Amino acid sequence: MNNNHHVIAAIDLLFNPASLQAAIEIEDETDCDVTAGLEWSLAVPAFLTNPALLGRLTKLRLSLNQELRLLLQEWNLGIGEKTALKVAQQRLIQRLQLPENNVILALQDIFKQDELFDAGELISNRDLLKSILGILLLDTDWEEIALAAANSVKEQVIYQVSVNQISA
Repeated sequence: MNNNHHVIAAIDLLFNPASLQAAIEIEDETDCDVTAGLEWSLAVPAFLTNPALLGRLTKLRLSLNQELRLLLQEWNLGIGEKTALKVAQQRLIQRLQLPENNVILALQDIFKQDELFDAGELISNRDLLKSILGILLLDTDWEEIALAAANSVKEQVIYQVSVNQISA
């Protein structure tokens, strides 16, 4: 079995919808990054042959989610931030479930960089994480994220107008 197949199989196991959705919900509820909610029971046999890959995939996944959260906070989206983050995480899940060849190649290169995975709980190289997000998320994904944030702001304005009975 070649290395490319290992990465594809590991991505499929690690980024399955149920596991990711559970992790995202727990992170949102606790307002922090956690590894609870990651369901490994079905993936454990496949990762026993390469436990280092499991650790690296987990660290990368958590780091990408954290980077998305930080980016959206920096962009000061206000009331639209939470919705934008939810959409961004959903798009990330979709892109990782069926990774394109350029994504698989990029992940293989990243997994070879021991220094990224040896230090700390998360990958701290934000420039690298941003470049990975740039590969994973397409322009259409960013447009959908922006639209979700804009719709949240619109809904809040309409709600405030109706509650405060302000006529425009």
